[in-house]
Amino acid sequence: MGALFLLGYFTIISDEGPFAKEGSQIVIYFDNSEGLKKGSRVTLLGIPVGRVEDITLIPVNHSGAALSGSEKSYTGHKVAVTAGVRDKFIFYKNYTVQVRSSSLLENNIIFINPGTPVDEAGNPVGPLPVLFMNRKELSKLKKTAVNFQLEKKHKKEIHELNGEEIKDPLAAVADMFSENRNDIRRIISNTADITGKANNGNGSVGLIINDDRLHYDAHSLVNDAEIVLRDYRMESEEKRERAPVKGLFSITLTFLGL
Repeated sequence: MGALFLLGYFTIISDEGPFAKEGSQIVIYFDNSEGLKKGSRVTLLGIPVGRVEDITLIPVNHSGAALSGSEKSYTGHKVAVTAGVRDKFIFYKNYTVQVRSSSLLENNIIFINPGTPVDEAGNPVGPLPVLFMNRKELSKLKKTAVNFQLEKKHKKEIHELNGEEIKDPLAAVADMFSENRNDIRRIISNTADITGKANNGNGSVGLIINDDRLHYDAHSLVNDAEIVLRDYRMESEEKRERAPVKGLFSITLTFLGL
């Protein structure tokens, strides 16, 4: 039964695992990869198509183009993110790749909009020569996607995909939740456990909430308090009513010299 469950999970639910498609790898360059981690989701127009598989720092020249480690003319660095995707798709010149916050409890995601064959003015936009690298071939060559692409771009035209990070008001909060994700999930789990015990009458809180005798005693205590308060008020009223009569009687005796 367990084996059938695992087979169904990897075949139907999961986009990874031993039964997943071989897929391809693409490299996306960012100035900053904050919030991205291995395993972060990659989406195409909002639909999950893969995961981040590697993040590495590479040198770039004065124009921002990626360089191999053997080239000495670098003037800075970029972050190369290798994304594993199930299928190939076409990138057009008006494409965008963005790092976005998905939720407070999840890592940031890579959102890909591949662009369209026409721009906003209706003019045709051509496809870009983006390199999709077969994972099996890279394994045979014992090369990473980044190194393979850097070698290939010297032999033929290859477009380097560049992404950007989208800052939103919840980004800082999302980062905080991301860093403390395990603690937050543990707190939620513990709260649910305590609530369940309370509902079932387990523990001190559960006994207090579910014990009818305690409810009856509390109700009786409130009633007794109301009776004492009512008696006190009645006694106070009686004293105030007697006070003027007693005062008048004292004045009369004084006047008569008694």
